[in-house]
Amino acid sequence: MAQVRACVREAARAFGFDEGTAMRLVLAVDEACTNIIRHAYKGETEHSIELEMAAHGDTWEVRIRDYGERCPLAQLKGRDLDDLRPGGLGLHFIRQTFDEVNFDQSLEKGTLLILRKRRLPSS
Repeated sequence: MAQVRACVREAARAFGFDEGTAMRLVLAVDEACTNIIRHAYKGETEHSIELEMAAHGDTWEVRIRDYGERCPLAQLKGRDLDDLRPGGLGLHFIRQTFDEVNFDQSLEKGTLLILRKRRLPSS
């Protein structure tokens, strides 16, 4: 995961995000990958996770693809923030960090997570 974090940070900075935003994006992508390992792959770390990053105008897009067990879309809400206990806030953090969060389960197997973040114009 260290290589993934470094790559995401470098790509986010190259796109023009400031250091603070880049680090939040890194943590959100790390959380998404951790959730894939934990939930789609049931903790087994030898399975594939594909990560693609691309710029589309003023929008930075991250695509994270797994081939594991799907979670029903209705369960991909994250837990209530009033439910105070350790863990379980990753999806909330991902949604707070990215402008768009989409789960594509139309594939034959697994899920494609599509994350988009718009770059604010310079002042």
